[in-house]
Amino acid sequence: MKKRVIALLICLVFVINTFVGCGKSGGSKESSTKNQGGSNTASTTETAAGGDNWSWPLNEKKELNFWIVWNNNYVESPNDLPAIQQIEKNTNVHINWTVVSDKEAAEKFSVMIASGEYPDIIRGAEGYYTGGLVKMMNDGVSIDLTDKVDQYMPNYTALRNSVESLKKDTVTDDGKLVALYTLASENGNLKGERVWGGPSIRKDWLDEASLSVPVTVDDWYTALTAIKKNHPDCEAPLMIGPNGTDYYGTFLSAFGVLPEFYNDNGTVKYGPKEAGYKQWVETFRKWYAEGLIDPNFVSNAATVISPADFLGTGKAAAGPNVWGYTADVYKSMGYNKDEKFKLAGVSYPVLKAGDTPQAAAPMSELVKETLVVSSSCKDVELAMRYLDYWYTKDCMMLGTLGIKDESYVENSDGTYSMSDSIKAKITDGTYPTVAEALSTVTLMSSDFGLYNWKMWDSIYEGNPALNAYDAWIDTKYDLMLPPCMTMTDEESQEYASVYTNILTLVQENTVKFINGTKSMDEYDSFIEDLSKYGIDRCIELKQAALDRYLQRGK
Repeated sequence: MKKRVIALLICLVFVINTFVGCGKSGGSKESSTKNQGGSNTASTTETAAGGDNWSWPLNEKKELNFWIVWNNNYVESPNDLPAIQQIEKNTNVHINWTVVSDKEAAEKFSVMIASGEYPDIIRGAEGYYTGGLVKMMNDGVSIDLTDKVDQYMPNYTALRNSVESLKKDTVTDDGKLVALYTLASENGNLKGERVWGGPSIRKDWLDEASLSVPVTVDDWYTALTAIKKNHPDCEAPLMIGPNGTDYYGTFLSAFGVLPEFYNDNGTVKYGPKEAGYKQWVETFRKWYAEGLIDPNFVSNAATVISPADFLGTGKAAAGPNVWGYTADVYKSMGYNKDEKFKLAGVSYPVLKAGDTPQAAAPMSELVKETLVVSSSCKDVELAMRYLDYWYTKDCMMLGTLGIKDESYVENSDGTYSMSDSIKAKITDGTYPTVAEALSTVTLMSSDFGLYNWKMWDSIYEGNPALNAYDAWIDTKYDLMLPPCMTMTDEESQEYASVYTNILTLVQENTVKFINGTKSMDEYDSFIEDLSKYGIDRCIELKQAALDRYLQRGK
Protein backbone atom coordinates (compact mmCIF):
# COMPACT_ATOMS: atom_id res chain seq x y z
CA MET A 1 0.00 0.00 0.00
CA LYS A 2 2.73 2.44 0.96
CA LYS A 3 4.62 1.64 -2.24
CA ARG A 4 1.60 2.59 -4.27
CA VAL A 5 1.24 5.88 -2.41
CA ILE A 6 4.91 6.64 -2.90
CA ALA A 7 4.75 5.65 -6.54
CA LEU A 8 1.82 7.95 -7.20
CA LEU A 9 3.61 10.77 -5.42
CA ILE A 10 6.62 10.17 -7.63
CA CYS A 11 4.43 10.26 -10.70
CA LEU A 12 3.03 13.56 -9.43
CA VAL A 13 6.46 14.92 -8.49
CA PHE A 14 5.79 17.77 -10.88
CA VAL A 15 3.36 19.00 -8.24
CA ILE A 16 6.11 19.41 -5.63
CA ASN A 17 9.02 20.28 -7.87
CA THR A 18 7.27 23.03 -9.77
CA PHE A 19 6.95 25.19 -6.69
CA VAL A 20 10.31 26.59 -7.43
CA GLY A 21 9.29 28.41 -10.65
CA CYS A 22 9.29 32.19 -10.90
CA GLY A 23 0.97 32.16 -25.24
CA LYS A 24 1.71 30.44 -27.85
CA SER A 25 5.21 29.54 -28.87
CA GLY A 26 6.81 31.75 -31.45
CA GLY A 27 8.57 28.68 -32.80
CA SER A 28 12.23 27.84 -33.11
CA LYS A 29 14.74 28.00 -35.94
CA GLU A 30 14.99 24.25 -36.10
CA SER A 31 14.65 22.46 -39.42
CA SER A 32 14.07 18.79 -38.70
CA THR A 33 14.18 15.82 -41.05
CA LYS A 34 13.75 13.14 -38.43
CA ASN A 35 10.55 11.44 -37.38
CA GLN A 36 9.78 12.22 -33.77
CA GLY A 37 11.33 9.64 -31.50
CA GLY A 38 11.44 7.07 -34.28
CA SER A 39 14.39 7.43 -36.61
CA ASN A 40 18.03 8.34 -36.41
CA THR A 41 18.17 10.81 -39.28
CA ALA A 42 19.72 14.21 -38.76
CA SER A 43 18.08 17.36 -37.49
CA THR A 44 19.81 20.61 -38.36
CA THR A 45 19.55 23.65 -36.10
CA GLU A 46 20.60 27.08 -37.30
CA THR A 47 22.06 29.16 -34.51
CA ALA A 48 20.55 32.53 -33.67
CA ALA A 49 23.89 34.24 -34.18
CA GLY A 50 26.56 33.50 -36.74
CA GLY A 51 24.51 31.40 -39.16
CA ASP A 52 26.61 28.24 -38.72
CA ASN A 53 24.96 24.84 -38.76
CA TRP A 54 24.90 22.33 -35.95
CA SER A 55 23.80 18.89 -37.06
CA TRP A 56 22.37 16.02 -35.08
CA PRO A 57 23.50 13.36 -34.66
CA LEU A 58 27.14 14.31 -34.17
CA ASN A 59 29.68 12.49 -36.31
CA GLU A 60 31.40 11.11 -33.23
CA LYS A 61 30.15 10.21 -29.78
CA LYS A 62 30.44 12.93 -27.16
CA GLU A 63 29.81 12.70 -23.43
CA LEU A 64 28.42 15.02 -20.77
CA ASN A 65 28.03 14.59 -17.01
CA PHE A 66 24.61 15.42 -15.58
CA TRP A 67 23.44 15.70 -11.93
CA ILE A 68 19.73 15.12 -11.40
CA VAL A 69 17.30 14.44 -8.57
CA TRP A 70 15.29 11.44 -9.74
CA ASN A 71 13.04 8.96 -8.00
CA ASN A 72 12.17 5.73 -9.78
CA ASN A 73 11.25 2.45 -8.13
CA TYR A 74 11.71 0.47 -11.31
CA VAL A 75 14.67 1.82 -13.27
CA GLU A 76 18.15 2.40 -11.88
CA SER A 77 19.43 5.00 -14.36
CA PRO A 78 17.84 7.28 -16.95
CA ASN A 79 20.07 5.59 -19.52
CA ASP A 80 17.93 2.47 -19.07
CA LEU A 81 14.88 4.32 -20.36
CA PRO A 82 14.05 3.70 -24.05
CA ALA A 83 13.20 7.36 -24.65
CA ILE A 84 16.56 8.53 -23.28
CA GLN A 85 18.29 5.93 -25.42
CA GLN A 86 16.48 7.37 -28.43
CA ILE A 87 17.60 10.88 -27.53
CA GLU A 88 21.16 9.62 -27.42
CA LYS A 89 20.72 8.13 -30.90
CA ASN A 90 19.28 11.39 -32.17
CA THR A 91 22.20 13.45 -30.84
CA ASN A 92 25.08 10.98 -30.43
CA VAL A 93 25.62 12.51 -26.98
CA HIS A 94 25.94 10.06 -24.10
CA ILE A 95 24.99 11.33 -20.65
CA ASN A 96 26.76 10.09 -17.54
CA TRP A 97 24.03 10.60 -14.97
CA THR A 98 24.65 11.26 -11.31
CA VAL A 99 21.28 10.27 -9.89
CA VAL A 100 20.20 11.13 -6.34
CA SER A 101 16.84 10.68 -4.62
CA ASP A 102 15.01 13.66 -3.18
CA LYS A 103 15.67 12.40 0.35
CA GLU A 104 19.45 12.44 -0.11
CA ALA A 105 19.69 15.32 -2.57
CA ALA A 106 20.60 18.10 -0.11
CA GLU A 107 23.39 16.08 1.49
CA LYS A 108 24.76 14.81 -1.82
CA PHE A 109 24.66 18.30 -3.29
CA SER A 110 26.65 19.73 -0.38
CA VAL A 111 29.27 16.99 -0.72
CA MET A 112 29.55 17.68 -4.44
CA ILE A 113 30.01 21.43 -3.92
CA ALA A 114 32.58 20.86 -1.18
CA SER A 115 34.61 18.62 -3.49
CA GLY A 116 35.18 21.41 -6.00
CA GLU A 117 34.55 18.96 -8.84
CA TYR A 118 31.20 19.41 -10.52
CA PRO A 119 29.33 17.64 -13.31
CA ASP A 120 28.86 19.59 -16.54
CA ILE A 121 25.15 20.21 -15.93
CA ILE A 122 23.17 20.43 -12.69
CA ARG A 123 19.36 20.31 -12.53
CA GLY A 124 17.50 22.06 -9.71
CA ALA A 125 20.48 23.74 -8.04
CA GLU A 126 18.26 26.63 -6.92
CA GLY A 127 16.78 24.38 -4.28
CA TYR A 128 20.10 23.47 -2.68
CA TYR A 129 22.67 26.24 -3.11
CA THR A 130 22.60 28.63 -0.16
CA GLY A 131 22.32 32.17 -1.46
CA GLY A 132 20.74 31.22 -4.77
CA LEU A 133 21.85 30.96 -8.37
CA VAL A 134 23.51 34.37 -8.61
CA LYS A 135 25.74 33.57 -5.66
CA MET A 136 26.44 30.17 -7.16
CA MET A 137 27.76 31.90 -10.26
CA ASN A 138 29.66 34.54 -8.28
CA ASP A 139 31.25 31.77 -6.22
CA GLY A 140 32.58 30.18 -9.40
CA VAL A 141 30.48 27.01 -9.24
CA SER A 142 28.37 27.78 -12.31
CA ILE A 143 29.08 30.00 -15.30
CA ASP A 144 27.48 33.14 -16.72
CA LEU A 145 25.39 32.15 -19.75
CA THR A 146 24.44 35.67 -20.84
CA ASP A 147 26.65 35.86 -23.92
CA LYS A 148 26.25 32.21 -24.83
CA VAL A 149 22.50 31.58 -24.95
CA ASP A 150 21.88 33.56 -28.17
CA GLN A 151 24.94 31.98 -29.73
CA TYR A 152 24.34 28.33 -28.90
CA MET A 153 20.62 28.00 -28.07
CA PRO A 154 18.33 29.13 -30.91
CA ASN A 155 15.31 27.17 -29.69
CA TYR A 156 15.50 28.46 -26.11
CA THR A 157 16.12 32.00 -27.40
CA ALA A 158 13.07 31.87 -29.68
CA LEU A 159 10.87 30.66 -26.83
CA ARG A 160 12.15 33.33 -24.43
CA ASN A 161 11.50 36.05 -26.98
CA SER A 162 7.99 34.83 -27.80
CA VAL A 163 6.49 35.70 -24.39
CA GLU A 164 7.14 39.07 -22.76
CA SER A 165 7.11 37.76 -19.17
CA LEU A 166 9.91 35.31 -19.92
CA LYS A 167 12.26 38.15 -20.65
CA LYS A 168 11.93 39.15 -16.98
CA ASP A 169 11.57 35.76 -15.34
CA THR A 170 14.63 34.16 -16.94
CA VAL A 171 17.14 36.89 -16.07
CA THR A 172 18.56 38.47 -12.93
CA ASP A 173 17.89 42.04 -11.85
CA ASP A 174 20.94 43.20 -13.84
CA GLY A 175 19.93 41.28 -16.95
CA LYS A 176 22.20 38.25 -16.65
CA LEU A 177 21.28 34.71 -17.59
CA VAL A 178 22.71 32.55 -14.83
CA ALA A 179 20.53 29.50 -15.52
CA LEU A 180 18.27 27.88 -18.09
CA TYR A 181 14.65 27.42 -17.08
CA THR A 182 12.28 24.58 -17.78
CA LEU A 183 9.38 26.15 -19.69
CA ALA A 184 5.81 24.93 -19.33
CA SER A 185 3.78 24.10 -22.42
CA GLU A 186 0.52 22.61 -23.59
CA ASN A 187 1.69 20.02 -26.11
CA GLY A 188 4.52 22.32 -27.16
CA ASN A 189 2.78 25.71 -27.08
CA LEU A 190 4.08 27.85 -24.23
CA LYS A 191 1.37 28.08 -21.61
CA GLY A 192 1.31 28.16 -17.82
CA GLU A 193 0.27 24.92 -16.21
CA ARG A 194 -3.29 24.44 -15.00
CA VAL A 195 -3.87 24.83 -11.28
CA TRP A 196 -3.19 21.31 -10.06
CA GLY A 197 -3.84 21.56 -6.32
CA GLY A 198 -6.24 22.96 -3.77
CA PRO A 199 -9.01 22.06 -1.33
CA SER A 200 -10.95 18.81 -1.61
CA ILE A 201 -13.95 17.37 0.22
CA ARG A 202 -16.00 14.17 0.42
CA LYS A 203 -18.62 14.77 -2.27
CA ASP A 204 -20.57 11.63 -1.32
CA TRP A 205 -21.01 12.95 2.22
CA LEU A 206 -22.19 16.30 0.90
CA ASP A 207 -24.74 14.52 -1.29
CA GLU A 208 -25.88 12.54 1.72
CA ALA A 209 -26.59 15.81 3.55
CA SER A 210 -28.21 17.38 0.45
CA LEU A 211 -25.48 20.03 0.33
CA SER A 212 -23.71 21.54 -2.65
CA VAL A 213 -19.93 21.87 -2.73
CA PRO A 214 -18.95 24.81 -0.50
CA VAL A 215 -18.06 28.14 -2.07
CA THR A 216 -17.85 30.64 0.78
CA VAL A 217 -16.25 30.26 4.20
CA ASP A 218 -19.75 30.10 5.68
CA ASP A 219 -20.63 27.30 3.25
CA TRP A 220 -17.64 25.38 4.55
CA TYR A 221 -18.79 25.83 8.13
CA THR A 222 -22.22 24.47 7.22
CA ALA A 223 -20.75 21.50 5.34
CA LEU A 224 -18.26 20.54 8.05
CA THR A 225 -20.89 20.85 10.76
CA ALA A 226 -23.25 18.54 8.87
CA ILE A 227 -20.51 16.00 8.18
CA LYS A 228 -19.45 16.04 11.83
CA LYS A 229 -23.03 15.34 12.87
CA ASN A 230 -23.65 12.58 10.32
CA HIS A 231 -20.25 10.92 10.73
CA PRO A 232 -19.18 11.10 14.39
CA ASP A 233 -16.31 8.69 13.65
CA CYS A 234 -14.74 11.33 11.39
CA GLU A 235 -12.09 12.45 13.87
CA ALA A 236 -10.48 15.16 11.71
CA PRO A 237 -13.20 16.75 9.54
CA LEU A 238 -10.87 19.42 8.10
CA MET A 239 -7.11 18.98 7.80
CA ILE A 240 -5.25 22.28 7.74
CA GLY A 241 -1.48 21.71 7.84
CA PRO A 242 1.07 21.85 10.67
CA ASN A 243 1.06 25.65 10.98
CA GLY A 244 -2.66 26.07 10.39
CA THR A 245 -1.99 27.15 6.80
CA ASP A 246 -1.60 24.45 4.19
CA TYR A 247 0.70 25.01 1.23
CA TYR A 248 -2.03 26.59 -0.86
CA GLY A 249 -3.14 29.11 1.80
CA THR A 250 -6.58 27.64 1.18
CA PHE A 251 -8.69 29.53 3.74
CA LEU A 252 -6.38 32.37 4.64
CA SER A 253 -6.51 33.83 1.14
CA ALA A 254 -10.28 34.30 1.51
CA PHE A 255 -9.49 37.02 4.06
CA GLY A 256 -7.32 38.92 1.57
CA VAL A 257 -3.93 37.96 2.99
CA LEU A 258 -1.37 35.17 2.64
CA PRO A 259 0.56 33.22 5.29
CA GLU A 260 3.69 35.33 4.84
CA PHE A 261 4.62 38.15 2.44
CA TYR A 262 2.19 39.13 -0.29
CA ASN A 263 1.64 41.69 -3.02
CA ASP A 264 -1.00 44.38 -2.52
CA ASN A 265 -0.95 46.13 -5.92
CA GLY A 266 2.82 46.62 -5.89
CA THR A 267 3.19 47.09 -2.14
CA VAL A 268 4.68 44.28 -0.08
CA LYS A 269 2.74 43.39 3.05
CA TYR A 270 3.13 40.70 5.69
CA GLY A 271 0.02 38.58 6.26
CA PRO A 272 0.26 37.98 10.04
CA LYS A 273 0.53 41.74 10.59
CA GLU A 274 -2.75 42.47 8.82
CA ALA A 275 -6.35 42.45 10.09
CA GLY A 276 -7.35 39.65 7.71
CA TYR A 277 -4.95 37.27 9.42
CA LYS A 278 -6.59 37.87 12.78
CA GLN A 279 -10.06 37.31 11.27
CA TRP A 280 -8.87 33.99 9.84
CA VAL A 281 -7.34 32.97 13.20
CA GLU A 282 -10.60 33.76 15.00
CA THR A 283 -12.55 31.69 12.44
CA PHE A 284 -10.31 28.66 12.80
CA ARG A 285 -10.26 29.04 16.59
CA LYS A 286 -14.07 28.72 16.59
CA TRP A 287 -14.01 25.75 14.21
CA TYR A 288 -11.34 24.01 16.25
CA ALA A 289 -13.34 24.45 19.45
CA GLU A 290 -16.35 22.88 17.76
CA GLY A 291 -14.40 19.85 16.58
CA LEU A 292 -14.45 20.77 12.89
CA ILE A 293 -10.66 20.89 12.55
CA ASP A 294 -8.19 18.05 13.00
CA PRO A 295 -7.31 18.12 16.72
CA ASN A 296 -3.79 16.95 15.88
CA PHE A 297 -3.20 19.23 12.91
CA VAL A 298 0.35 20.04 14.01
CA SER A 299 1.52 16.43 13.74
CA ASN A 300 -0.86 15.23 11.00
CA ALA A 301 0.94 17.23 8.34
CA ALA A 302 -1.37 18.26 5.52
CA THR A 303 0.52 20.58 3.22
CA VAL A 304 0.33 19.61 -0.44
CA ILE A 305 -1.95 16.62 0.22
CA SER A 306 -3.77 15.34 3.27
CA PRO A 307 -2.55 12.01 4.70
CA ALA A 308 -4.05 9.13 2.73
CA ASP A 309 -4.90 7.14 5.86
CA PHE A 310 -7.10 10.06 6.97
CA LEU A 311 -8.72 11.44 3.85
CA GLY A 312 -8.86 8.07 2.17
CA THR A 313 -10.27 6.09 5.09
CA GLY A 314 -12.88 8.52 6.37
CA LYS A 315 -10.99 9.80 9.40
CA ALA A 316 -11.03 13.15 7.60
CA ALA A 317 -13.60 14.71 5.30
CA ALA A 318 -11.67 17.55 3.68
CA GLY A 319 -8.17 18.89 3.20
CA PRO A 320 -5.54 20.05 0.70
CA ASN A 321 -4.95 17.80 -2.26
CA VAL A 322 -3.61 17.38 -5.78
CA TRP A 323 -5.93 16.35 -8.60
CA GLY A 324 -4.41 12.87 -8.82
CA TYR A 325 -5.84 11.91 -5.41
CA THR A 326 -9.41 13.05 -6.03
CA ALA A 327 -12.48 11.16 -7.32
CA ASP A 328 -12.33 7.48 -6.29
CA VAL A 329 -8.54 7.12 -6.37
CA TYR A 330 -8.23 6.28 -2.66
CA LYS A 331 -10.91 3.62 -3.07
CA SER A 332 -9.11 2.08 -6.01
CA MET A 333 -5.95 2.03 -3.91
CA GLY A 334 -7.72 0.04 -1.21
CA TYR A 335 -8.12 2.69 1.48
CA ASN A 336 -11.90 2.70 1.37
CA LYS A 337 -14.45 0.03 0.42
CA ASP A 338 -17.45 2.35 0.31
CA GLU A 339 -18.72 2.18 -3.29
CA LYS A 340 -20.07 5.72 -2.97
CA PHE A 341 -16.69 7.16 -1.98
CA LYS A 342 -15.94 10.29 -3.98
CA LEU A 343 -13.50 13.08 -3.24
CA ALA A 344 -14.12 16.29 -5.15
CA GLY A 345 -11.79 19.17 -5.82
CA VAL A 346 -13.44 22.37 -4.57
CA SER A 347 -12.76 25.98 -5.51
CA TYR A 348 -10.71 28.02 -3.06
CA PRO A 349 -13.00 29.53 -0.39
CA VAL A 350 -14.08 33.17 -0.58
CA LEU A 351 -15.84 35.39 1.97
CA LYS A 352 -18.76 36.15 -0.29
CA ALA A 353 -20.05 34.55 -3.45
CA GLY A 354 -18.61 36.23 -6.52
CA ASP A 355 -15.22 37.02 -4.96
CA THR A 356 -12.16 35.79 -6.84
CA PRO A 357 -10.58 32.63 -5.37
CA GLN A 358 -6.94 33.20 -4.47
CA ALA A 359 -4.07 30.83 -3.71
CA ALA A 360 -0.73 31.26 -1.97
CA ALA A 361 1.35 28.78 -3.97
CA PRO A 362 2.90 29.18 -7.43
CA MET A 363 1.47 26.62 -9.82
CA SER A 364 0.73 28.14 -13.19
CA GLU A 365 4.00 29.84 -14.17
CA LEU A 366 5.73 29.37 -17.49
CA VAL A 367 9.03 29.18 -15.60
CA LYS A 368 9.90 26.11 -13.58
CA GLU A 369 13.08 24.26 -12.51
CA THR A 370 16.54 25.37 -13.61
CA LEU A 371 19.64 23.96 -15.20
CA VAL A 372 23.10 25.43 -14.70
CA VAL A 373 26.31 24.74 -16.58
CA SER A 374 29.14 24.31 -14.12
CA SER A 375 32.59 25.82 -14.16
CA SER A 376 34.00 22.29 -14.53
CA CYS A 377 32.38 21.88 -17.96
CA LYS A 378 35.11 21.54 -20.59
CA ASP A 379 32.82 21.82 -23.62
CA VAL A 380 30.30 24.54 -22.87
CA GLU A 381 29.11 24.74 -26.47
CA LEU A 382 28.27 21.02 -26.53
CA ALA A 383 26.44 21.25 -23.21
CA MET A 384 24.33 24.21 -24.28
CA ARG A 385 23.51 22.89 -27.74
CA TYR A 386 22.51 19.56 -26.23
CA LEU A 387 20.26 21.31 -23.72
CA ASP A 388 18.80 23.41 -26.53
CA TYR A 389 17.61 20.19 -28.20
CA TRP A 390 15.40 19.65 -25.15
CA TYR A 391 13.52 22.84 -26.06
CA THR A 392 12.16 21.24 -29.26
CA LYS A 393 8.78 19.55 -29.43
CA ASP A 394 10.42 16.34 -30.66
CA CYS A 395 12.54 16.04 -27.55
CA MET A 396 9.70 17.24 -25.32
CA MET A 397 7.50 14.36 -26.45
CA LEU A 398 10.32 11.87 -25.94
CA GLY A 399 11.02 13.29 -22.48
CA THR A 400 7.43 13.18 -21.25
CA LEU A 401 5.51 10.51 -23.17
CA GLY A 402 8.27 8.43 -24.72
CA ILE A 403 8.55 7.02 -28.24
CA LYS A 404 5.66 7.56 -30.61
CA ASP A 405 3.67 4.40 -31.44
CA GLU A 406 5.52 2.51 -28.73
CA SER A 407 4.40 4.19 -25.50
CA TYR A 408 1.88 6.65 -26.95
CA VAL A 409 -0.12 7.28 -30.11
CA GLU A 410 -1.35 10.47 -31.76
CA ASN A 411 -5.10 10.70 -32.31
CA SER A 412 -6.79 12.23 -35.34
CA ASP A 413 -7.84 15.29 -33.32
CA GLY A 414 -4.25 16.08 -32.30
CA THR A 415 -4.53 14.66 -28.80
CA TYR A 416 -2.43 11.77 -27.50
CA SER A 417 -3.29 8.47 -25.84
CA MET A 418 -1.20 5.80 -24.21
CA SER A 419 -0.42 2.87 -26.48
CA ASP A 420 -2.05 -0.53 -26.19
CA SER A 421 1.27 -1.99 -25.07
CA ILE A 422 1.41 0.41 -22.11
CA LYS A 423 -2.22 -0.24 -21.22
CA ALA A 424 -1.60 -3.98 -21.39
CA LYS A 425 0.98 -3.67 -18.62
CA ILE A 426 -1.80 -2.45 -16.35
CA THR A 427 -4.31 -5.06 -17.45
CA ASP A 428 -1.91 -7.94 -16.80
CA GLY A 429 -0.92 -6.53 -13.42
CA THR A 430 2.71 -5.74 -14.30
CA TYR A 431 2.24 -2.18 -13.00
CA PRO A 432 -0.56 -0.76 -10.84
CA THR A 433 -0.98 2.48 -12.83
CA VAL A 434 -0.29 3.86 -16.30
CA ALA A 435 1.99 6.47 -14.74
CA GLU A 436 4.19 3.79 -13.20
CA ALA A 437 4.35 1.88 -16.46
CA LEU A 438 5.39 5.06 -18.29
CA SER A 439 8.09 5.72 -15.69
CA THR A 440 9.93 2.70 -17.09
CA VAL A 441 10.03 4.37 -20.50
CA THR A 442 10.89 8.03 -20.00
CA LEU A 443 11.70 10.75 -17.45
CA MET A 444 8.11 12.06 -17.30
CA SER A 445 8.00 15.05 -14.92
CA SER A 446 11.71 14.79 -14.10
CA ASP A 447 12.56 16.01 -17.59
CA PHE A 448 13.72 19.53 -18.45
CA GLY A 449 13.79 21.95 -21.35
CA LEU A 450 10.25 22.20 -22.74
CA TYR A 451 7.83 20.59 -20.30
CA ASN A 452 4.47 19.23 -21.46
CA TRP A 453 1.97 19.37 -18.59
CA LYS A 454 -0.72 18.20 -20.99
CA MET A 455 0.83 14.72 -20.82
CA TRP A 456 -1.22 14.03 -17.70
CA ASP A 457 -4.40 14.04 -19.77
CA SER A 458 -2.95 11.20 -21.80
CA ILE A 459 -1.72 9.27 -18.79
CA TYR A 460 -5.00 9.64 -16.87
CA GLU A 461 -7.31 9.57 -19.90
CA GLY A 462 -10.85 8.83 -18.78
CA ASN A 463 -10.02 9.10 -15.09
CA PRO A 464 -12.57 11.28 -13.22
CA ALA A 465 -9.76 12.68 -11.07
CA LEU A 466 -9.01 15.03 -13.99
CA ASN A 467 -12.26 16.83 -13.17
CA ALA A 468 -10.55 18.49 -10.19
CA TYR A 469 -8.82 20.79 -12.67
CA ASP A 470 -12.22 22.35 -13.43
CA ALA A 471 -12.79 23.16 -9.76
CA TRP A 472 -9.55 25.13 -9.49
CA ILE A 473 -9.46 26.65 -12.96
CA ASP A 474 -10.56 30.15 -11.88
CA THR A 475 -7.98 30.46 -9.10
CA LYS A 476 -5.91 33.63 -9.26
CA TYR A 477 -2.53 34.59 -7.83
CA ASP A 478 -2.95 38.35 -7.55
CA LEU A 479 -1.68 38.33 -3.96
CA MET A 480 1.49 36.40 -4.71
CA LEU A 481 4.88 38.02 -5.05
CA PRO A 482 6.65 37.10 -8.30
CA PRO A 483 8.47 33.80 -7.63
CA CYS A 484 11.41 34.97 -9.76
CA MET A 485 12.18 38.16 -7.88
CA THR A 486 15.51 38.00 -6.02
CA MET A 487 17.48 39.72 -3.31
CA THR A 488 21.12 40.72 -3.46
CA ASP A 489 23.65 38.69 -1.46
CA GLU A 490 23.74 41.36 1.23
CA GLU A 491 19.96 41.55 1.41
CA SER A 492 19.63 37.78 1.59
CA GLN A 493 22.07 37.55 4.48
CA GLU A 494 20.35 40.31 6.44
CA TYR A 495 16.90 38.92 5.70
CA ALA A 496 17.84 35.41 6.81
CA SER A 497 19.34 36.67 10.07
CA VAL A 498 16.16 38.59 10.95
CA TYR A 499 13.32 36.56 9.51
CA THR A 500 14.19 33.15 10.96
CA ASN A 501 13.08 34.20 14.44
CA ILE A 502 10.02 36.01 13.09
CA LEU A 503 8.81 32.90 11.28
CA THR A 504 9.17 30.84 14.45
CA LEU A 505 7.26 33.48 16.40
CA VAL A 506 4.42 33.46 13.87
CA GLN A 507 4.12 29.71 13.59
CA GLU A 508 4.15 29.06 17.33
CA ASN A 509 1.63 31.78 18.12
CA THR A 510 -0.69 30.90 15.25
CA VAL A 511 -0.98 27.33 16.47
CA LYS A 512 -1.64 28.45 20.05
CA PHE A 513 -4.29 30.96 19.02
CA ILE A 514 -6.10 28.34 16.92
CA ASN A 515 -6.03 25.52 19.47
CA GLY A 516 -7.01 27.84 22.30
CA THR A 517 -3.89 27.50 24.45
CA LYS A 518 -3.31 31.22 24.08
CA SER A 519 -5.92 33.89 24.72
CA MET A 520 -6.91 36.27 21.94
CA ASP A 521 -6.33 39.01 24.51
CA GLU A 522 -2.63 38.47 23.77
CA TYR A 523 -2.99 39.03 20.03
CA ASP A 524 -2.04 42.70 20.12
CA SER A 525 1.11 41.79 22.05
CA PHE A 526 1.93 39.26 19.30
CA ILE A 527 1.65 42.02 16.67
CA GLU A 528 3.94 44.26 18.74
CA ASP A 529 6.49 41.45 18.94
CA LEU A 530 6.56 41.24 15.15
CA SER A 531 7.78 44.82 15.02
CA LYS A 532 10.29 44.26 17.83
CA TYR A 533 11.70 41.27 15.93
CA GLY A 534 12.26 43.41 12.81
CA ILE A 535 9.39 42.56 10.46
CA ASP A 536 9.35 46.09 9.01
CA ARG A 537 12.94 45.70 7.83
CA CYS A 538 12.09 42.36 6.20
CA ILE A 539 9.21 44.04 4.38
CA GLU A 540 11.61 46.74 3.15
CA LEU A 541 13.98 44.10 1.77
CA LYS A 542 11.15 42.30 0.00
CA GLN A 543 9.88 45.61 -1.39
CA ALA A 544 13.31 46.43 -2.81
CA ALA A 545 13.45 43.06 -4.52
CA LEU A 546 9.96 43.54 -5.97
CA ASP A 547 10.78 47.04 -7.23
CA ARG A 548 13.87 45.76 -9.05
CA TYR A 549 11.93 42.87 -10.55
CA LEU A 550 9.29 45.22 -11.92
CA GLN A 551 12.03 47.29 -13.57
CA ARG A 552 13.64 44.35 -15.37
CA GLY A 553 13.84 44.93 -19.10
CA LYS A 554 12.91 48.60 -18.88
